[in-house]
Amino acid sequence: MAKRNGPGGFIAVLPGEVVEIPQDGGKSWLTLFYCLPKELAGKWKSALDLPRCPYEVLRTDKYDSIICDDMFKLLVWDCYSWSAWQFFQVKDRKGHYREIPGSRAQYAGCFSLWQLSYSIILYIRMEFEKNGLSFQTLYDVPPGVEVPWLTYRQFGNLVGNVTDLVIEKQNWQPVIDAIWENRGVEDYDARSSAVKTDFLRKWHHDRSGSSLSLDEITEDEVFDAAGSRGEFEQSVLSQMQIDTFAGGCISERDREILRLRMEGYTEQEIADRVGYQTASAVHKRISRIASAYEDFVTSEYQKHLNQ
Repeated sequence: MAKRNGPGGFIAVLPGEVVEIPQDGGKSWLTLFYCLPKELAGKWKSALDLPRCPYEVLRTDKYDSIICDDMFKLLVWDCYSWSAWQFFQVKDRKGHYREIPGSRAQYAGCFSLWQLSYSIILYIRMEFEKNGLSFQTLYDVPPGVEVPWLTYRQFGNLVGNVTDLVIEKQNWQPVIDAIWENRGVEDYDARSSAVKTDFLRKWHHDRSGSSLSLDEITEDEVFDAAGSRGEFEQSVLSQMQIDTFAGGCISERDREILRLRMEGYTEQEIADRVGYQTASAVHKRISRIASAYEDFVTSEYQKHLNQ
């Protein structure tokens, strides 16, 4: 297994030589890159030009122009940061742990939890080194052998497990609790959003002494119902070909929900149009559509492998 050699980098032992990979070099992100699903790696098209055969990439400088490009590191960082964010746990108003409400796009980049989702990447990379997804593993892949793409679901499970492990090892949960408890208006995106509106209601209620009506409290529960795929609409839905996915995988009503959501309608507006009584019901349907899309991606990936 590759071992960390102080602050210098990562070590892989080969026949007759020892290779060191500097931690601040482009190649130091290859262990994380080779675990990305193709759907995420393709967000920067040049990354798809990297062979799935690590032997060629690690032993030549042929692909250094890609690996050393700032966009390569940004791709890896953004994908892992976004994924780790989905597994951060915060307390709801009853003190129960749940995922961060809404999508990350509804929070400001200066929000401490946003920054923590990037800080955790260095720890994730170290856990990869310790648990079999190391540079030694990549160097041991024989010439001509390709590393298969992980599915979107496999990647999510991997990052979720490692994120939980890092938070436990570093005892970050009390830090996350404190950040969430002390968040302010500036921690939300400047544009209006559901989670920002929900926060502002409680903010003014707690600080001005004004009361919330029963209807408003009930509406707040909608914003606490964010599912495990909070960024589905922003990260995946906008990328896919709706006619291909929707053609045979979901119902006519779900296709209409999908179309309206992509056109920017709010969940309440969609509910009014398709016959649901509440925005919460539409929210749950979107979560199920997201699950169906994951199954769709997995199925298409398997077809590719079988070709």
